Amino acid sequence: MSNFFNRKKSSPTTSRPFKDFYNEWHATLSITLLPQLRHALSSFSISPTLLSSHVDATHHHFQSYYTALDAAASSDVASTLFPSWRNSLESPFLWLGDLHPYLFTNLLRSFLDQDDQDPTPRAAAQEFLERPWHVEVAWRSPSKALTMKVDQIECGLRLMVPALAARARHAQKKLVESVGADWRRKEGVKAAVEAEMEELVGVVVDANRLRRSVLADVLSVTSVYQAAMFLEAFAQFLVGFRDEKLVKEFEKCQLVIN
Repeated sequence: MSNFFNRKKSSPTTSRPFKDFYNEWHATLSITLLPQLRHALSSFSISPTLLSSHVDATHHHFQSYYTALDAAASSDVASTLFPSWRNSLESPFLWLGDLHPYLFTNLLRSFLDQDDQDPTPRAAAQEFLERPWHVEVAWRSPSKALTMKVDQIECGLRLMVPALAARARHAQKKLVESVGADWRRKEGVKAAVEAEMEELVGVVVDANRLRRSVLADVLSVTSVYQAAMFLEAFAQFLVGFRDEKLVKEFEKCQLVIN
């Protein structure tokens, strides 16, 4: 049966395990891009243009990841949907091969729902602020266009997420039914597997398209300071998944099931 599920193709993007690509991608995010973004946000002299270049670089890094994930799904969709190399802390957050898109909007809501009270008076000495004033107050009183856009994004997710999940369930159900009916016929089983694997590849690609779209929509309606803070938080979220101390503490937790 293993031969039926092997769809691997030789191409430059699939010549090595996706795990190796992700480890390198993650290292670039944690060692280079995230520190650069933090430094830019903490600088009292950086220009919006330079900060924008850091935002674009980080966004491009995320987009390149989903492009590579599309290629990995086309090569081996089973490993993409059920990545054995993900650690125990990452796995609960996965949906169709990667982070659930609700995490994007929940993170965004955490900025929008910040306390609306007036911050420290601007007359306070800037040296006592951890970040420049315009960064500290970037998410205060968000624009109506921003809040409306967030509502639209969330509305779209409420429609698309269940639809994609239903497609995945239907493909798996159809595969099991087809294999069960034709298990004695090798060619029949192979044809059924290939057809449903193609559908599952399409589901993963569409899920990645949705994730890319949410990120792009967020950045299209935020200011450069808001976008930088959002990407910083999102990057930190991903980096935190690989914190060895945190993973060990998570694995030591014992869940009591009543």
